[in-house]
Amino acid sequence: MVYQVARGVKIPVIGIGGIRTAEDALEFLIAGARAIEIGTANFLDPAAAIKIIDGLEAFCRRKRIQRLQSVVGSLKC
Repeated sequence: MVYQVARGVKIPVIGIGGIRTAEDALEFLIAGARAIEIGTANFLDPAAAIKIIDGLEAFCRRKRIQRLQSVVGSLKC
């Protein structure tokens, strides 16, 4: 749904719901979310946000991505 909404509006979309890992966060960002919210995962693991940030940084290093912003909306259907 993020993909459809991000393509249909001219305001930033925030990805919310079910984000527990860096992979989850990347899915939302690639679909077009400009930001993500980490909610319930913080209750299950107080370090969830840090782990997700670390995972995003590792992904960017592996893929030689200079700015995470460059993956936002990169999904091609």
